[in-house]
Amino acid sequence: MYEKLNNLLILLCRAISTRRLYFSDHPKVRVLAKGFVERLREFCRETEINKLFIGIIDNNLVFEGRNLIGPSIVGRQLVQFADKLRCGGFSFTDQTSENEFSALLDLTIDLKQPVETIKQARELLVANDIYNIEIAHHYMGSSGPMTRDQRTVWQGQDTGDFLHSPTLIYQALFDSVAQAHGDVALGQDIDIDNTRSVSEYMLHFTKTHFSDMMQHVHYPDYDSYTVGHSVRVAALTVFLANSFKWSDEMLLAIGTAGLLHDVGKSRISEQILYKPGKLNEEEFAAIMTHSRVGAEILLSQKNTTTLDIAAAWGHHIRHDGTGYPRQPEWAARHPITSLLQICDAFEALTATRPYKPPLTPHMAYSIMLRDKGGFHPAMLASFISAIGLYPPGTMVRLSDGRKGLVTATGPSIDRPRVRITNAPDGAEIPPTDQYQLNLQAGEHRSLSVSELLLAEAPA
Repeated sequence: MYEKLNNLLILLCRAISTRRLYFSDHPKVRVLAKGFVERLREFCRETEINKLFIGIIDNNLVFEGRNLIGPSIVGRQLVQFADKLRCGGFSFTDQTSENEFSALLDLTIDLKQPVETIKQARELLVANDIYNIEIAHHYMGSSGPMTRDQRTVWQGQDTGDFLHSPTLIYQALFDSVAQAHGDVALGQDIDIDNTRSVSEYMLHFTKTHFSDMMQHVHYPDYDSYTVGHSVRVAALTVFLANSFKWSDEMLLAIGTAGLLHDVGKSRISEQILYKPGKLNEEEFAAIMTHSRVGAEILLSQKNTTTLDIAAAWGHHIRHDGTGYPRQPEWAARHPITSLLQICDAFEALTATRPYKPPLTPHMAYSIMLRDKGGFHPAMLASFISAIGLYPPGTMVRLSDGRKGLVTATGPSIDRPRVRITNAPDGAEIPPTDQYQLNLQAGEHRSLSVSELLLAEAPA
């Protein structure tokens, strides 16, 4: 139940973020509004409730005494909206309509200043024909505001489910990047601390469940591939840096820099970013400005690091010093920027884009290895060794017909470890009965990977 609730609330937060960037009837906004209402009704039906109440305390979203970590991470804009309404939570009934939810999204934009009382806020909802979404007073204990001990009891103990859910981790990463790009587009400060907080979750998850999370970024994402690209580049960079045994402090900094490295694209028009055909000279010149613009944006923010700025500036500068932006011949490159550049190029080559199909890792490596002077030779060799021909998180078919998820690479880049998910006849194997095969082991030497399969988008 809690995973479905988390997904529902993260969808709510994403709808608010998207409405900030687009007009009310934009297709992206309409799809999210419709999706939220449908999932809300489904959740109410499955849990046999007719009203879903989400409380807010200390900037956290709470359900039935439980702190919802995932939605709280990406729910900053919902909390800010609640502050403007002087309320301590929202109730959505199973009769909430798409029009009512869209009107609420409009209100998140139209309400510039906080109302004076919750009574005025309730009148505002009615004036906008919102009847099945209600707001509540802030939580009050029996003798006034809650004490710290009372809050602990009310919020309950977090079970840590969020840390074990690749879907929620990915969504939190995705939304933190989308929020940063949205803030820049609106001329507002980026919440660097929020990005760093989400990066810390990614760090812990990548160490133990990298293949599970990477499943969520191997599918076509035309509409927002710039955001998904940043998430995958950050995860790849942290994964590789972890294989070097770098400190957690450094890994956290690398993850944050990876998530923000393309923030300059928030200043590039969508017509250019998502153009399905080849860019003309003028359009490509506009794209090339995103590295410099990104560095300038991060220079103007609070709490950014020199690594954040260097990553935005240097991820398109080649090992031989060419590329863009142009830099003096004497300028030295930081090894982390070189690492990020490799991950950035690999992701771009192997991902689906509006203008091209994905390449296999083998094809991507061939292109990168032939590009003399393009990449740091030792780091590229380390990257290929760590990622292999079948990267963790990809689905493969074995020579005997079985299918499985690659969970780890090995000494031979073409013989990974695979978690078997389907029998030779294609039948799905229940999660509890799935098992690991190490193609490096002697008893499995007769097996090999016969095909790399594209993973489908998670539901």
